[in-house]
Amino acid sequence: MSAVGTMARSAVRVHRGSLAGSALVVALAAALLTATGVWVEAGVRLAAGASDDPAASMLLTVASSFAGTAVLIALLVVASTFAGALRPRAREFALLRAVGATTGQVRRLVTAEVLLVFAVAAPLGALPGLLLAPLLSGVLASGGVVPAGYAPALSPWPVIGALALLVPTALLGARLAGRESARLSPASAVQRSAVEPRGIPRGRAVTAVVLAAAGLLAALVPFVVPGLGGAAAATTSAIVLLVAAALVGPLLVRWGAERGLRLTRGSRAVPTLALTNARGFSRRLTGAVVPLALLLALGTVQSGVNRAVVDAAEEQVRDGVVADVVAREPGAGVSPAAVAEVAALPGVAAAGVTAGVPAQVRVDAEDEDLPFLDGLSWEPTSLRTVPAAATLLDPDVRAGSVEDLAADGTVAVSAEATLGGTGLGDVVEVRVGGAEVALTVVAVYERGLGLGDYLVGGGSAVAAGAEGGVLLVRADDPAAVPAVREAVAATGLEVTGPAGYARSVRDAAAGEQGLSTALLLALLAFVAVAAGNALVSLVGSRRSELALLRRTGATRAQLVRMVAAESALITGTAVAVGLAAVLPALLGVGQGLLGVPVPVLDPVVTGGLVAVVALIGLTLPVGVAVRATREADGRGTGAGAGRAARVG
Repeated sequence: MSAVGTMARSAVRVHRGSLAGSALVVALAAALLTATGVWVEAGVRLAAGASDDPAASMLLTVASSFAGTAVLIALLVVASTFAGALRPRAREFALLRAVGATTGQVRRLVTAEVLLVFAVAAPLGALPGLLLAPLLSGVLASGGVVPAGYAPALSPWPVIGALALLVPTALLGARLAGRESARLSPASAVQRSAVEPRGIPRGRAVTAVVLAAAGLLAALVPFVVPGLGGAAAATTSAIVLLVAAALVGPLLVRWGAERGLRLTRGSRAVPTLALTNARGFSRRLTGAVVPLALLLALGTVQSGVNRAVVDAAEEQVRDGVVADVVAREPGAGVSPAAVAEVAALPGVAAAGVTAGVPAQVRVDAEDEDLPFLDGLSWEPTSLRTVPAAATLLDPDVRAGSVEDLAADGTVAVSAEATLGGTGLGDVVEVRVGGAEVALTVVAVYERGLGLGDYLVGGGSAVAAGAEGGVLLVRADDPAAVPAVREAVAATGLEVTGPAGYARSVRDAAAGEQGLSTALLLALLAFVAVAAGNALVSLVGSRRSELALLRRTGATRAQLVRMVAAESALITGTAVAVGLAAVLPALLGVGQGLLGVPVPVLDPVVTGGLVAVVALIGLTLPVGVAVRATREADGRGTGAGAGRAARVG
């Protein structure tokens, strides 16, 4: 074995306490990405093998959507975890440089340590992730994503993919953490390992400014492109702004510490010591701020988007249904006999059914070289039927006319669906009942979130596969609405108004978010563990510092209160950074989906996340500090007893 390998093994044994937390994060990240990869692979297989099933590509859509977020968060957390674990060892790397180690040797040492951690931790996470992924089948089945009893086929590819993503990321984070000590001269490396630089490198500051500008511009996209497309662009600003804040994190922590020192003016010893310490070592505290801020930002932005989506869907349905009465038979659907009976009632001016047709729409051109992947070119959707009496629905048409849907082979598309370049006169290819149909676009409308992205005529050929549906009824006189409502109810149908129907759509949309909520909770749990690990590692790396303060006269209570004051600064900074990162995104979401430039927040979820951040940020460091000071007292007592025995 090479000298570097031997040193790496020795270093891992010596620093096993700090690296154990990194190993835990690696194991959880490997499990998360492997399980996600299992379902992405299953979605690819299902879509490619059952191309005529409208629901076949739903799994791929859901899994790939979550995979994008999971990969981004996992890579960010793993990189910051290794950087935080190795940054306190800057003095060790500096001493290696001082005794003759080259820059390349230090880098190879860091690489070997990271690979050793991965060799142990990654299989411990990837294999359980591979085996436990099928447990998500029940949640996916309840959300209508997969058939009941469906189980994905297992293969090694998800494990290989997870490792291919995680290993380079961890190596990059670790080498960046030890880069400064490795690049400096031996004397400068030792000097800088004792005292952190006051500022941050110019390149880092410029990158942060560029990212902050990009994040703010992304948040403004909904003011130009309203709807889901603009809102989706706005949500990306939260992560971009959070990365920008992480780059300038030392400056933010230092600024907060300096403001605190001005307020206390040295009136109390413990807060002054804590704030002075935070000001001098703001870089190491940033490693604890970022995971906590990420935990708050991720949950807040996702819950805000979910709330905005259901609010917008309810609003669009309420405005889009211009009927006076909405009715359905107990259970689901409306029979043709019931429609005819209601249409013949006195005072009824128009009655018609709107329902959904399960379908797929082509989103990519067919690849002649890989025809077996044609199923991946189709996305699941639903074609909403428009009653012959077009005045029962108002989709807010921007171009064309929904009256042209009376002709067979036509379709109206939402403004969201036109973002891919589809417009009036273009052809949309859909699959209905296994048959491919080309439909010509005759209208473009705005209320796609509430009514769906595609409208077809109720009498068209593709409408034959409609399922369920509701009966829309319009009275011939506003004064006759109560009588018409009673008459429709007398036929045995369940009746409500447009507002009541909109609320039921909202409730259904909120219920369909159960899968999204379950996946989000898994991601938040992973981030919470990483945040807790960062805090524990931070305090654990300061055991010698706490012991020195204890020997120079500080009491255990003072040291614990000092750590508590630092923890309060970390937690407060994390909450401020997390909320500041998401507010522009949620403002853009409010503008894009609701037309109101006001941030959309779920106060219950946001309040709960703040409480979780406070619980993690305030309790874990104090607990580690109590243990560390107790151990320091024990070592001091043992050493004193040994000296007394030798004197005696």
